[in-house]
Amino acid sequence: MFKYLFLLLCACAGFTTMAQTNDSLFATHKGPSLTIKYTVKFGETLHMLAYRFNVSDGVIENANEPDILKKFTAGAVVSIPVTKENFYTTKQSFSNVQELYYHVVTKDDIGLISTYAGVTKSQMRLWNNLHGNTLTEGQVLFIGWVKMISLDTSNPATQAAYPIYKKRPGRDSVKARIPGNLDSVFNSQTNNGANVITEKGTAVFFDKPGKNNTFYAFHNTSPRGSVIRVYNPSTGKTIYVKVLGTIPDTKLYSGSIIGICNTAKEALGVTDNKAWCELSYSPN
Repeated sequence: MFKYLFLLLCACAGFTTMAQTNDSLFATHKGPSLTIKYTVKFGETLHMLAYRFNVSDGVIENANEPDILKKFTAGAVVSIPVTKENFYTTKQSFSNVQELYYHVVTKDDIGLISTYAGVTKSQMRLWNNLHGNTLTEGQVLFIGWVKMISLDTSNPATQAAYPIYKKRPGRDSVKARIPGNLDSVFNSQTNNGANVITEKGTAVFFDKPGKNNTFYAFHNTSPRGSVIRVYNPSTGKTIYVKVLGTIPDTKLYSGSIIGICNTAKEALGVTDNKAWCELSYSPN
């Protein structure tokens, strides 16, 4: 039995370590269509993005204002249309697909979002463990899969068509000081990030008295004292938090994967009491 548990753990660790290179993708709607707001990475071109998301150059050009395309540099936010060529409502067998999510906005309802995704309301409820038609603004829903070539692919042909660029270090690349030296603890616990489990979901922020600069958190599977890396794909900011214990069984934390002290909001670029985050932590 222990042998099977060990193999399962290794498989999960291997999968989630690779998945760590893929940020969560969010779609917004423009009329009846969905588009992905994508932040351009260093060295990327419009043609490379078209290849990566399985659309033509013209499709991306038509979805963006000319001023945006003129400033096609790292950090620019461009719209990638979700089309029948790159979007799926059933899990595909090939590897170059990634989950697509949607932030609920005012006046959205389950029927409208289901129509955007091209699925039934029953399917949308099943995917997101929903009961009834009630949605709240800011709620995150899974809406399907998008075809997207991974940057860490080992396919030589793909690498040639989509090269990986490494930005030269400069003054701006000086490592920021991490409160409590938690980044060093994280590296020690995860073998410098080589052995991690990743999780994506909603983080809730709780009041924590005191002036300690260390960020604390509640998490259900990480033991007390362990360190979790928290990444906010909406702002591109990362923090490290120290686990106090399991998530309290109260309404405040309903539907969340982690509770984080509210002193960490600014460091994550968050103003609301909830935020979509990606967690990385040791499986031990």
